[in-house]
Amino acid sequence: MRMQAIYRYCLIIILFSGISPLHAQNEILAKADKYYNNGIYPEAAALYIDHLEQQYDYIVNVKLADCYYRMEEWSEAEHWYGVIVSHNIADAGTLLRYATLLKMNGKYRSAKTYFLKYAAYKPDGYYLASTCDWALANMNKPSQYYIDTLPFNTKGSEMTPTIYKNGIIFAKSNGTKINNNTGLPYYDLYSADVRTDGSWITNKLDHVNSPYHDAAPYYDGASKGLYFTRSNHYKNRTVVSIDGQVRLELFYAPYVDSKFGTPHPLNVNSKIYSVGHPATTPDGNILIFASDKQGGKGGTDLYYCMKRNGNWSEPKSMGDVINTAGDELYPFMTADGTLYFASNYHPGFGGFDLFKCEREGDHWSTPENLGMPVNSPQDDYGFTMKNGVGYFSSNRPGGMGGDDIYQVTQMAQIASVFVYDNNKNAIYKARVTFFESPNSQVICETDPNGYGDVSTLSGVSTSIKISKEGYLDKVINNLGGLRSSNGVLPVELTPLIGGNE
Repeated sequence: MRMQAIYRYCLIIILFSGISPLHAQNEILAKADKYYNNGIYPEAAALYIDHLEQQYDYIVNVKLADCYYRMEEWSEAEHWYGVIVSHNIADAGTLLRYATLLKMNGKYRSAKTYFLKYAAYKPDGYYLASTCDWALANMNKPSQYYIDTLPFNTKGSEMTPTIYKNGIIFAKSNGTKINNNTGLPYYDLYSADVRTDGSWITNKLDHVNSPYHDAAPYYDGASKGLYFTRSNHYKNRTVVSIDGQVRLELFYAPYVDSKFGTPHPLNVNSKIYSVGHPATTPDGNILIFASDKQGGKGGTDLYYCMKRNGNWSEPKSMGDVINTAGDELYPFMTADGTLYFASNYHPGFGGFDLFKCEREGDHWSTPENLGMPVNSPQDDYGFTMKNGVGYFSSNRPGGMGGDDIYQVTQMAQIASVFVYDNNKNAIYKARVTFFESPNSQVICETDPNGYGDVSTLSGVSTSIKISKEGYLDKVINNLGGLRSSNGVLPVELTPLIGGNE
């Protein structure tokens, strides 16, 4: 009898030892689901990984992949959507997201394969596959822009610059209050001013920021005021709409007594849809912004309003040439009326790309991709420019972390050459010859300052030869593909040994 009792006791221990880990896993999964359903994705992802290390679960895999996607951790998101696809259980939505992530990670050929698989469910997959061909064909084209990093970027997130005085105003995720959805601090607005020595100094804006998100600023030079985007909240509490979403609203801070005053909401705001990412025309009389209001072409479209008696008119769509079945965001208009914006649907390199278009009569021209290196496989957005120098935001690899702000210089086509020797002295009467074998033609000779006019060849893919007695000839190929910040191409000629003595 004693042996039987011992046997029963051991059996009970064995049974409970089997149930306990299962119970613990269920508790972990329940906790993870609670985080997930409340949008606390970093915490949910960590627990889902713990669960998947014990056993594979399709539903858990889907939720984990979605967590990384919402946190904008594109490599991790691609990996976990790839696991789903490897099990041959992917639906149309999963195929689309996986293909999109492959493209955002620069894997254009693989992305095309999965866009075509998605096309078996939705015909727009064929168009999306063609954008991969576009990216492959355009990724190595000569750039019209030069970009550089800025020293005030951090491991946090800096984004959405607008030009202000000698620098910019931008949004920075650097506070102490954490947004549980991302695990990062909320955004506040900062100014950054460049000093005479080229260094930058940043300061948090007074009287403008709230306890929650304040971002996407736009400085209106006409009124001297500041437009920006804010999370919908009331008395320091976030306001959630009836569908469970936190809406975005537009605010305006007037410039009073040498500072921005207390912000007030614009009359274009709504309780049922978001409005954000403001910009105005140079005269300040037309407001352009992004919204997900019903009746648009895609998820987020661009709209405009007219200023009337201090208020803004009913929003109107910017039109089908600009708006697509995807998302269009972050508009900006230069003094000459060129419109810049970000889109994830017009042909691009992945994620959001930057585009520009111009007004042609009653219509906008077809949006033109700004090309690499301004655009990348990741998200590039929030473009602003003045007098050929500007800024934009990107979450591409190689930055300080998260989103960073980059400076961009518009490169001009070559209109003249500056010819000099190895002592930096200008060379007078150097002959510039345009040639296409077997014919050649003298274009100009350099003036006493070493400059020669080649503007008649701007944009022409041809070769030129620069020669001067006593120096080695210099051949410049593909002149039309070259750019510089001022349209001048510096050319150094090497003296022949004893030829210039």
